[in-house]
Amino acid sequence: MNKRRILALMFVLLMASATGCGKDEVNIESGEKSTSSEASVEVVSGASVDSAEEDSASVLDSSEDYWSKLYSEAKECPNAANFEGKWYGGEHSSYSGEITITDQSEKGFHFSGFFYYYLHTGEIEGDALFVKDNVAVYKYTEAEDEYLSFEMDGDTVHVKQVGLLGFGMNVWAGRDYTRDKKAFKNDDILNKAYTESQLSEIQKLIGDDELYEDYFKFGTEIGAVGYKDTETKSGEKCRLVDCLVPTYGTEYTAVLMDNGKIYLKLKVYGTCDKLYTNDSAYTGEDVPETVSE
Repeated sequence: MNKRRILALMFVLLMASATGCGKDEVNIESGEKSTSSEASVEVVSGASVDSAEEDSASVLDSSEDYWSKLYSEAKECPNAANFEGKWYGGEHSSYSGEITITDQSEKGFHFSGFFYYYLHTGEIEGDALFVKDNVAVYKYTEAEDEYLSFEMDGDTVHVKQVGLLGFGMNVWAGRDYTRDKKAFKNDDILNKAYTESQLSEIQKLIGDDELYEDYFKFGTEIGAVGYKDTETKSGEKCRLVDCLVPTYGTEYTAVLMDNGKIYLKLKVYGTCDKLYTNDSAYTGEDVPETVSE
């Protein structure tokens, strides 16, 4: 874990009780480029901020009675699928997980996992027992009906979580995992949402290196970011960028005009709530309104 993330975690612990234009438009999900200057693209490279659970495609039931009964049916499976190896899950680095499975036998296997919900993390380690050739189940404690199931389906392991498993703080292990580590939606997000000149100008406007590096830049790298090419209500073409970082008390909205004018409303809990702009004639307290789709 890098130094910046450690500092951010310390910050979060202290406040845990509180709550371009000029670039080719690229649809990140399809990887296609549009050569039309009239094209409007909206890309969201964020993880869910509304729910802790990301259901996998597992066909297993979700009732507690079902899981208790399933776990009681543990048996030796000499022809079980090979679960061993490292498995990666999640489309966003801040809402993801890694699971390592070792020591597989006819009875089951040992596993360890590490999971992210923005700056909150959780880890777990234990032994899962086979109930079918392609399904193994782990019970968190004998006293609680909390489970983690592993269901092999081709090249994918569907992991389903029942209960908190000691995580809390919206950390969740339940999702689909593959052996291949895929690119995250937010990889290189700064350069997808902004040009170098826009970032340089924003850094100059903010002035404070710590505020720029640790909140604007780092927040963009780990946050739920959406951006699209649109226009203001006065008809000026622009790019709109929104960023929200749950667990970090940071959010912002940026409007980047084709003519080089920048409007950034940055909010950092207990530190900053300010509009930054290089438009000396602008008198508004928030960014210019843009056309909603």
